[in-house]
Amino acid sequence: MRATDSRRRWEGSVMGDDLRTMRERLDGLANEDGRFYVACARTGERPFPVGGLRFADRETAADAVELARAYRGTLERYDPRAPHYDLVVHEQTEPVPPADAPSLPDACHDVTGAVFEALSGAGHRDAERTVLDAYFAAAEATTDPDDLCVVLLRCTARTLDEELTAQEQADVLADAARRADIAEDATSVGDALATVAGADLADALAETAHGWRFDPTVRVVDAAVTLPAAIAVLAVQPDAEPVFDRAGEGVRARLDGGPTGLATAPLQ
Repeated sequence: MRATDSRRRWEGSVMGDDLRTMRERLDGLANEDGRFYVACARTGERPFPVGGLRFADRETAADAVELARAYRGTLERYDPRAPHYDLVVHEQTEPVPPADAPSLPDACHDVTGAVFEALSGAGHRDAERTVLDAYFAAAEATTDPDDLCVVLLRCTARTLDEELTAQEQADVLADAARRADIAEDATSVGDALATVAGADLADALAETAHGWRFDPTVRVVDAAVTLPAAIAVLAVQPDAEPVFDRAGEGVRARLDGGPTGLATAPLQ
């Protein structure tokens, strides 16, 4: 046997022992009822070996981040093609119980009604007419009440993007947030977004180190409709400057740096 072959086998054996030890330590830290988990800050992806693990508190999850980084770093040294992840601690936000959250139709009508009132108050008559024209055209092919309310939400979000500047959207939504009821019982941004999730207008909501992340349930072409989430955020934090942008296959929400993506956020 050549010396190089022997050395590779020895190195592979050592690496295997190291990876196994790190896996065992990660499993020892995990708690199936924990609210914290480890995921990529850029994409929200939860890679091996922490993909299905949860942790009881932020400190334990931070230890898991260090172990997972070491594990992934070992893999990358062995295989340079292994994908790299910017791993951070995330906290799962508990959704509002369905009994306490508005229904999907109620939430859609509440949000769009508040936006209509705000558009009227700001004198955006053309935008009002555009929403109604698009809605009536689409409604001719839609009979289910739940589908109709979603159609109206889509038409409203698309019109805001097409006819208002980012600052005009921010002004209109700030007014709409004062009129809407969707987050009236919320005391924090997390509670407000959980209400949106409870109304089936967002899914897989989680708090991250840099804000929140959720998967869209309503889309316009290749964009997520973020309008209900933006209004909910502004209802509990009127001085926020929200940013909604892409995070993997979902949406990332931050409270400053905006206004951006208040009506829709690109997914591609």
